[in-house]
Amino acid sequence: MWMIQIVTDLDFKMSLFQLPYRVESGPENMATDMWILEKTKQWGGPIFRRYGWSGPHLTFGYGQKASWVQRESGKPLKKMTRRPTGGGIVRHGTDLTYCLSFFRGSKAEQTAPMELYGQIHQRWGEALLEQDVSNTLMPCPVHSDGGIPGDCFKEPVGRDLMDSSATKKLAGAAMKRTRMGLLIQGTLDLSGWPKVNHQRLGDKFLCLIASDLEESIQPRDWPEEMVAERHRWAQTFASLEWTKNRKKNLS
Repeated sequence: MWMIQIVTDLDFKMSLFQLPYRVESGPENMATDMWILEKTKQWGGPIFRRYGWSGPHLTFGYGQKASWVQRESGKPLKKMTRRPTGGGIVRHGTDLTYCLSFFRGSKAEQTAPMELYGQIHQRWGEALLEQDVSNTLMPCPVHSDGGIPGDCFKEPVGRDLMDSSATKKLAGAAMKRTRMGLLIQGTLDLSGWPKVNHQRLGDKFLCLIASDLEESIQPRDWPEEMVAERHRWAQTFASLEWTKNRKKNLS
């Protein structure tokens, strides 16, 4: 006797790929994130990673002036990297840094930017509550001047994640949209909560966002060819031409 199997959309869940934690330099981290964006469509699902820094480092937004960042931070150019995404100055070393990418045409990529931005921070907030860190989302202003941000954690914007008193910024992110898809680079400053377990926090966030996207989490190792494939990006992000003037070197 033949049995008819009823197949639903839930049987075709896509994968949300999770890459292992990796500690690298500023230019290498930026190059890896761009490599991830390039791979998102090929792999057929969103990609998430949480990563660290080989030493204290500063990144700044794609649209910011390097000379202003130098004056504001007091850091030499060799201690900073211009990100491919927007936003303001971010100081790295002890923060929780992550990357999340979506291919072009996916449901998340087509979501209104501020809606997606708020949803991501809402999920980080829920993950933090599990470790007894109370928080709230920054309300969106009635009017915005649309200017380029200065110092990320000194200048919170709408739907950033704040502490429960709404006076200290906990998390912010920046986005880059290309023909390949959408890259989100985000960071959480949890210096006031040293007991927070970053791995547990990242895993909880990933479970929450995977549920939102109706996708299953699939751990995936770094491919052997990754370092060679990202080389042209690493050259760009390490160059003074990029840091100062956004000039790419993709040879």
